[in-house]
Amino acid sequence: MKFRLKSIKSRLTLLLLTIAVMGFGPYETYNYIQTKQRLHDELEISADRQIRRLKESLIIPLWEMDDRWIDKLINIDMLNEDTYAIQVSGDEQLWVARIRNDEWQTIPGNRQPIDGNFVFREGSVKQDDVEIGRIKLYLSKKRLDEQLQEARLVTTIRGLTLIFLIVFCLRLALELIVVKPLLQLLDVVKRIAAGNYNVTFNQRLHGELGLLARGILQMMQNLHQRETERDIVTAELQQTNKKLAHELHEHAKAQIALKELNETLEQRIDERTNDLNRSNQSLREISLAFEKAKNDAESANKAKSIFLANMTHELRTPMNAVLGFSRLMQSDSDLTATQRENLDIINRSGTYLLELINQVLDMAKIESGRMIVENAPFDLGSVIRNIIDMMQERAKSKGLQLRIDQCSTFPRFIDADTAKFRHILVNLLSNAIKYTKQGEITLRLNAHRQTDRDGLMLVCEVEDTGIGIAAEDIPYIFAPFVQLGSLSDQQGTGLGLVITKQYVELMEGVISVHSQPGKGSLFRVEIPVGDVAESTIEDFHDSINSRVIGLEPGQPDYKILVVEDKAENRLLLKKILESVGFNVMEATNGQEGVEAFKQWHPDFIWMDRRMPVMDGIEATKTILALPEADKVKIAAVTASVYLEDRQAFFTAGVCDIVNKPYRNEEIFDCMAKHLGVRFLYAEDEDLNKPSDVAMQENVLDRLKHQSSKWLKSFEHSAIELDVEGCLELVKSIGADDTELAEQLSVMINHFEFDLILQLLSTVQQTMKES
Repeated sequence: MKFRLKSIKSRLTLLLLTIAVMGFGPYETYNYIQTKQRLHDELEISADRQIRRLKESLIIPLWEMDDRWIDKLINIDMLNEDTYAIQVSGDEQLWVARIRNDEWQTIPGNRQPIDGNFVFREGSVKQDDVEIGRIKLYLSKKRLDEQLQEARLVTTIRGLTLIFLIVFCLRLALELIVVKPLLQLLDVVKRIAAGNYNVTFNQRLHGELGLLARGILQMMQNLHQRETERDIVTAELQQTNKKLAHELHEHAKAQIALKELNETLEQRIDERTNDLNRSNQSLREISLAFEKAKNDAESANKAKSIFLANMTHELRTPMNAVLGFSRLMQSDSDLTATQRENLDIINRSGTYLLELINQVLDMAKIESGRMIVENAPFDLGSVIRNIIDMMQERAKSKGLQLRIDQCSTFPRFIDADTAKFRHILVNLLSNAIKYTKQGEITLRLNAHRQTDRDGLMLVCEVEDTGIGIAAEDIPYIFAPFVQLGSLSDQQGTGLGLVITKQYVELMEGVISVHSQPGKGSLFRVEIPVGDVAESTIEDFHDSINSRVIGLEPGQPDYKILVVEDKAENRLLLKKILESVGFNVMEATNGQEGVEAFKQWHPDFIWMDRRMPVMDGIEATKTILALPEADKVKIAAVTASVYLEDRQAFFTAGVCDIVNKPYRNEEIFDCMAKHLGVRFLYAEDEDLNKPSDVAMQENVLDRLKHQSSKWLKSFEHSAIELDVEGCLELVKSIGADDTELAEQLSVMINHFEFDLILQLLSTVQQTMKES
């Protein structure tokens, strides 16, 4: 191809050539300077060594004034190709010298001074601290200059070769990746411009060029459609012209008979005007009919969404009753094995049906605009842990490995919509397990600070090694009621990913997917969330229940050091340890942890992995290398699941590893195992049991302050086991009595409608008596 400076390839080639020259030029120049300096230094060192050797070897010959012996020694040193001249002088006019001629042969020298660019060394020969002679050594730089000239040649050839290879390869890549597809696009555009619309691309283009190609094809279709429409309009116009010509002919005939038809002319004009008015009226009626049809379609779509929402709401009420009574019957100890198996089938089928109904209801709510985002602070680590625990069993049942890879910047507490965030992760993980037959599923969690607004951007990725999705099917995976793949793989309503996408967009996030058939898929979700204040984190800790309630008496005053760079994670772990009586100190990085250990000498250290200044592995090695660290125990608390990271920690000397997000019991069990701490435990019964006697009395007392109308409505919904209706009524009193609303919500979510009805009956009986 002719080299044109205005072409993209030529300009990029010139730019790459300039960059390569600017990059390799200074580098090769620096190498040449280093080589030159090295050769000069070697010549200087050689001169120092040679003068020292001559001074040692000429002591005896100079003492004995043996000029032949001196001459032999000088001739030996003249064998060095760099030696130009050696002059030796002694007492009684002793003078022996050797010098090289123009042919670089060694000849006897004279006493004339030697000028030129030489490395010169002069020294005295002493015997018992008495000077007996002097030596002058001249080393030539001739061979050094030859080596430098060779180095310059090699450097130049190497640089030019690398620059040529780089520019040639990049130019070839530009030819194949950019220029050739662009020329193909240009050829297609020229053919379209010539009126040939039956064109296509010989090869499939990807990336921006693929988008451009699809845009050109779309433009071609639009042009073809416009030309077709133009032809139709032209044909209609020709027909109209024919009619007009006929009318003009008739008008001409009418002109001839104008005098005869003068009395009927006004009548004919009125008829034509009426025809035109009728045509205009017909057009207005068609326009109104089109507008009415459009409005009717929008109304029908909205009515459909409202109908689906109402229908699924009506279906959920009896479905909740079926599930509620089946769960109540399951607690009956008199059931036979067959009856219990039948109840399990009813419960599982009902739960699956309720899940499908909820999906349709969520879709209807989204379409009708009734779905809202309810943000509130929550424990993200606990939610993630519960989801992983729930999905781990499903993965194991299929022989799959479920892994979590959590970045150190991923927060423990956030402000967002808990239910929708949980639904997003559960649905993506469920799909990954569902369509993966072997291999693993990885949940990657990351976060970074947003630049254009306050808060964080959560980045969650679910990657599997499943069947994958074909490229042509990816645009349809978020379409409602659409299921891809074989019929045997299709289950459910096809709304899972649709609702997930709608939830992500409601939370102002984005979802994307990358997949290869047969290799797996990767779903990526980015959601903006708010930060949580430290005071709120402390409140979260106070609400976390644990079976450990304190330390057994009679134990040492254990000192615990927490080394963690994330403030919220550090605060949470500190609160957990202090809540049972430990003495806790904090450090924000590995270096601070080492200094804290030297000053405080803790008994146990919780060490994070990734920290600034000094990471956890280096800090562990540094601490355990100290002489006073012979008894300290160090446990790692990290989000890394990779074997090499865990092995690095164990190699460093940790006694155990607890993965984030962790439960309180995992922290206490680790310390009991390795430190020998003895804890006091609460009773084994459920600490959050809704039917707790104290809580019942509290609920009973607070229900007395509610209106009789609200109590009757709540009783009616409880009798029908209407979970959603009960929760709506509880929400209506949330602003006036938050504690009562929370306690009733716990009862409803545990299907304890028998207890609710019992409490309502007691309240109503008390109100009647009073």
